[in-house]
Amino acid sequence: MDKNLPQEEQKEKQRQKQSLNALARYSGMAFQIAAPIILGVLVGQWLDKKFPMKFPVFITVLSIAGVFIGVYIVIREVLKQK
Repeated sequence: MDKNLPQEEQKEKQRQKQSLNALARYSGMAFQIAAPIILGVLVGQWLDKKFPMKFPVFITVLSIAGVFIGVYIVIREVLKQK
C-alpha cells in the first residue's frame, strides 16, 4: 500500500485541480449572465430619462433582453465545452 500512496495523492491533487477549474468556469458564467443584465438596466434607465413615458419601457425591455442574452451566452459556452 505504501507504494500506491503517491499515486493516490496525485489522483487527489488532480481531482482538486479539476474542482478549482470547474469553480472558476462557473463563477465566470455568473458574470457572463450579470453583465448583459446590468448593461441593459443602465442603458434602459438612461433612455427612460432621455425619453420619458408613463411606463419605463426601455428599462423593462432592455433588462429582459439582457437576461435572454446572458442565458444564451452561458448555454453557448456550456455546449462548446462538451
